[in-house]
Amino acid sequence: MSWCFLILLLSQVPATDLQAARQAVESQEYGRAIQLLDEFLESDNTHIEGRYLRGIALRERGRNPTLKNRIQRLLARSEADFEFVVAQDSAYQDVLFQYAILKRYKDDLEGAITLGEAQLAHRPDLDYVLPRLLSFYWRYVVTTAPPKARLWLRSQSGSLAPLFVGRAYERQGMYDTAEAIYAEDEDAAETPLLLAQARLSFARMRPEIGTETIEEAISGIDTKVDALVFFEEIKTIASPAEVAAFDRIYELEGYRSFFRTFWASRDPMPAAAYNARMAEHYRRLRIAEQSFLFNGFRSWFRSAFTHDETYFPATYELSSDFNDRGIIFMRHGEPDDYTIGEANSWLYNDSLLVFHFAPTCIGQVCGVTEHFVPSPVGPTFEPALVGLDALDAERRSVDFLVDGLSTDRHQWSSDTRQWEVPYIVGAFRGLDGRTLVEIYYEVPLHETARARGPDSVVVETGFAIHTSDWERINYARKQSQYGRGDDAFVDRFQVDLSADRFNLALHARVLDGVHLRAYRFDYTVPRYTDTGLQLSDMFLADSISALPDAVERDEVILYVNPSGQFERPAAPFVYFEIYNLTQEPDGRTRYRIAYTLIPVDTGQEGVITLQTSEQQSTSTSPLSYVAVDLGEASAGSYTVEVEVEDLITGMVARTRRALHLK
Repeated sequence: MSWCFLILLLSQVPATDLQAARQAVESQEYGRAIQLLDEFLESDNTHIEGRYLRGIALRERGRNPTLKNRIQRLLARSEADFEFVVAQDSAYQDVLFQYAILKRYKDDLEGAITLGEAQLAHRPDLDYVLPRLLSFYWRYVVTTAPPKARLWLRSQSGSLAPLFVGRAYERQGMYDTAEAIYAEDEDAAETPLLLAQARLSFARMRPEIGTETIEEAISGIDTKVDALVFFEEIKTIASPAEVAAFDRIYELEGYRSFFRTFWASRDPMPAAAYNARMAEHYRRLRIAEQSFLFNGFRSWFRSAFTHDETYFPATYELSSDFNDRGIIFMRHGEPDDYTIGEANSWLYNDSLLVFHFAPTCIGQVCGVTEHFVPSPVGPTFEPALVGLDALDAERRSVDFLVDGLSTDRHQWSSDTRQWEVPYIVGAFRGLDGRTLVEIYYEVPLHETARARGPDSVVVETGFAIHTSDWERINYARKQSQYGRGDDAFVDRFQVDLSADRFNLALHARVLDGVHLRAYRFDYTVPRYTDTGLQLSDMFLADSISALPDAVERDEVILYVNPSGQFERPAAPFVYFEIYNLTQEPDGRTRYRIAYTLIPVDTGQEGVITLQTSEQQSTSTSPLSYVAVDLGEASAGSYTVEVEVEDLITGMVARTRRALHLK
């Protein structure tokens, strides 16, 4: 929250102590600032800037002491200073906003909202006021009974009040009423209104509309204030690198690009009509508002583990609206496993993260809010994971915290069934110097037979391409209907790309069903415009159909086996393309092709030479497709290698593909 204290210090009073106090407030050395200001104000207790600065320092110092009565004394002194400044000059700098923060600390949210609205009306140019004012409204709505909240909000003249009347209705599940209020609210700022409408759409299980609304809000970022408001929506899952990158942005298009990248990089199936990670974020937010809200002050004294704030990434403070369990929940969702004892432990299997939570204890007095603790107490997971002893547990807990507070993960709903959808990617020479990338995939319809009953199912498949910077290049989405007798189907997506590194994504899901699979992976597209002998990727197929003397890729139909699994005895078809053979004076090319089967398991028999042949062609880039007899190869995993030698130049090129014999 350092931006709250980069204040406009306009006074020209040539006082050394006051200048030192200013610097202490800016550097958040609040204890030193209070001491300096107390001394300075002894000679002039009516100095408006001195009272203003001391009000800020006392307020922030009041967040961290160990004793409740000390908190109250410091906050009371802070309030007296702010009251003095407001009485002297309510337009002084941002005193109304600073006073509003104090009201929030004292749980007087109505007072905080009233002061914040007054500051916004007086100084709309202060870009940090609106985002914080929205947080006051949000906390008021989620901590106040909806009927009471609506009654008070309707009595307010502030521009944001109607927006949160809608939020109060939304919290009671009165979605139609909330939607009508949002539609009629002509005075609300566009970005807060769009974000409220997006939340409502996700709550109503309309993720397509929610995603479209978020995208509209991103495109509509026209001021830094819009960007700061939007950042409040995602700060609980941002990484430290993203927080730092956001702080470095100075242009509006940079903000728009930041938020597009933020969501695109997290979307598990970007070819779908909605962003699943975005929908999951707002689902978690609704739960966290109910179960993990934190209304106190975070301070580093609360346990032996957290005395040193350097344990925690900067993202920890950004999530101060939620308790420690809520922070982890927002980033990683429900734990895959948990234990209950004197400390609760949460385990996430895929990332192997473990977190321990226990109440704050000072002496013999323990609070009710659970915080991060270094070691499990009571039942826990295996020692190899959580630590072999207390010292090892603390060391691991630090690693878990740094990783857990720097990352986030998507989580599918508990009823989702992850089916096996094998896929294979291949690259071939394309048009206009580009590379043709093909991805074949197999959807196992037999797994949905029980879910289908006598009816058919509609399967959606999608393929998306992004640059390494998450700019979307292209996407395709298909829907196909299948009946009860259908067992499986193989299909493909293809696209021409430049030789570069891309983020690819593939998904297959049953619409209105529970079966789903989504993949995301990096892929470097090879270049086939260089001179010299080159080979394309290889595909293994169950069969191939081709026109006589086929010389173009479009003249060959491949029935590719994406899984690469074949039953013995098998003779899979091998397809690949040869580029840049050298021609003899008569225009012909001569080359040798050798097929080899290399076992993956060292316990299997040695390398098997399948077949070798010498061939001639009138083309410098012929196609090659042939059924390869695997002979007496035993069951197991292999690599099929093709080696091509240009018999005119002696150049050699190879291509490989994995194969499994059942």
